[in-house]
Amino acid sequence: MICKHLPLHDKAILGLVKSLLLPYARITQPHVKLDLKALRKRLRGCVTYVYLRGGRRVCGFIAIRQDKNVMYVDMLAVDKTIQGLGIGSALLKQAERYGRLKGQREIYLWVDDTNTQAQRFYTAKGYESIHYDATIRCYMLRKLLEVPQFQERQWSMGYQ
Repeated sequence: MICKHLPLHDKAILGLVKSLLLPYARITQPHVKLDLKALRKRLRGCVTYVYLRGGRRVCGFIAIRQDKNVMYVDMLAVDKTIQGLGIGSALLKQAERYGRLKGQREIYLWVDDTNTQAQRFYTAKGYESIHYDATIRCYMLRKLLEVPQFQERQWSMGYQ
């Protein structure tokens, strides 16, 4: 079940970040650290959804950040023991749905160059590489979002 993030989910999200995302970040930034306070500060600027298994256990999450008129997937992680069951796909669809509802026409994300599993996942979901930053060793990916027809009419008529 996907639901909005609550503060009580923060410790589980921190565990996922530490085990699944930080090892890649430390390749280019070996001294990067993350504690509960820093995570909460980062999540404050995001819309975050969690995937709860059995109604309680956080098994995955996605954090979406909107900077001006650009939307990013800031973080996405799913517990290694249940990857491949469609949880990451469901969370990504939720983020894309949120973006469309906010009138976004595209969504971006960064993926580490050594995280080939994530690169394959995003490519299979329609994301394309548009930039490589050698300093942080990450690819920027983008996906164009289909805008609901009623919103398309509003834009073409000058409403927003």
